[in-house]
This record gives sequence, C-alpha cells and structure tokens, in this order.
Amino acid sequence: MKIAALENNILAIVAGTFAATIAAEDIEPQFHALTHFPDRRAKSELADLAERLNQFGAYVVELWNKACEPIPEAEIEAFARRHVDLTRRYWAAEGRCMNWFITGPARFPVARNEKRMRISDVRRADLKAHEAMARKSAKRKAFPHGTDDEPIRSGDPVAMQRIVTRIEELALSID
Repeated sequence: MKIAALENNILAIVAGTFAATIAAEDIEPQFHALTHFPDRRAKSELADLAERLNQFGAYVVELWNKACEPIPEAEIEAFARRHVDLTRRYWAAEGRCMNWFITGPARFPVARNEKRMRISDVRRADLKAHEAMARKSAKRKAFPHGTDDEPIRSGDPVAMQRIVTRIEELALSID
C-alpha cells in the first residue's frame, strides 16, 4: 500500500481521511544552520519520511492479509497523522541546532547547542519508538490471540488445546 509519494520535491501523503503535502522548499530553512546544502537535506528528509510511511503501510497490509481480515484504514491513518506530526517536531528541533563548524569558531554558546542537539536526538528516537509501537499494536490487532510462534495467551479460546498439543509435541521430542 502506497501512503506517500515524492514527486518534484513535493511529498504527497494520503491515508484514509488524512491528506498532507510537504514541499522541500518549505522545510529547507530548518536545515540552513546544519549543512552547506539544505536543499539536499530537505529532499532526503522527505524521502525518508515517505519510505517510513510506505514501509508501515506494506507491513500492515501483509499482516492483515495473513490474518485474512479487511485492511484497517483507521490504523494506517492514525499512524500517518502521528508520524507526520512527530517528524515535523524533529525537523523543528533540528532547525534550532547549529553545525559544529559554526559553533566552534564563532564563539557560539556550545553548551546551548549541545542541549539543542540532545533534544533533536530525542525527537529522532521518538520517531523510531513510534514506528516500533505502531507495528506492535498492528500485530496485536491483527492477531488478538497471538500467533503460533508466540506464547499462548490466556484470552485465546483454544488456549487449552494449544497447551495440550505443545505438551504432546515435547513428549514426542523427548522420546
């Protein structure tokens, strides 16, 4: 499932009722103090966002095809909304940071820049954590009673049968 498409340096995102467009030139000013080529950085950030969104969409489609259920558009839409918001926060945090080539010779307050860079790193970690939690949540929703390679859950209606089957398999493997 394709959620995001990057064409002519404009990222178009459509997931359910959520739609957004982000142009590279709109986010480019946030990278002026970080690199000599903010246009390249803006394009790569948009490409990374599109890749993350499309990978999550493909993961959800694959999961729900295995579960033989209709694809949950609301799940994908919620992820896209939140992930775009977290990404914009990350870009804003990056926009407050300065490149070390600037802070050293210019007698810029280095401690202040280090603090801003730590905040930026935390925002980047939030992106990865959000993706991991969303994948875990989607898997729990696709398979509410777990899969065969996971531990047996007490809410599973056939939990007792699965326990008995595992015990029998272990007994046969011991013999």
